[in-house]
Amino acid sequence: MNRKTAQALRLKQLTSQLDPSQLVQAVQRPAGGWLKAVREALGLSLKVVAGRLKLSPQAIHQLEKSEAGGTISLRQLEAVAGAMGCRVVYSLVPRQGSLADLANAGRDEALRSVQHSMSLEGQAVERPEKLP
Repeated sequence: MNRKTAQALRLKQLTSQLDPSQLVQAVQRPAGGWLKAVREALGLSLKVVAGRLKLSPQAIHQLEKSEAGGTISLRQLEAVAGAMGCRVVYSLVPRQGSLADLANAGRDEALRSVQHSMSLEGQAVERPEKLP
């Protein structure tokens, strides 16, 4: 596969993965990290991105490794993304279900904890379904 074909394929894959019609929960960080995946999909070399940030290509490579390893700062991530004409979108997404599902699960857990504490203190309240 030649370089242009590989770049086109990477771009197509990223575009489909970032399609707003897809569930955000389905988006997975590429194994090598977003910075490297986007840089390669855009056909940008380490040298070009480095020049835009007035850094060395080695520094950009290290930032890509840092992002892939989960240790990059948001400030660094935003700087490199900006040099590639991108912006960082930061969000917390439930692993499963919705935020409402998580909130309801949290309330249920808190209620069980209170009921357990009250039963330990001999103050248990019968559930309505057990009442006559």
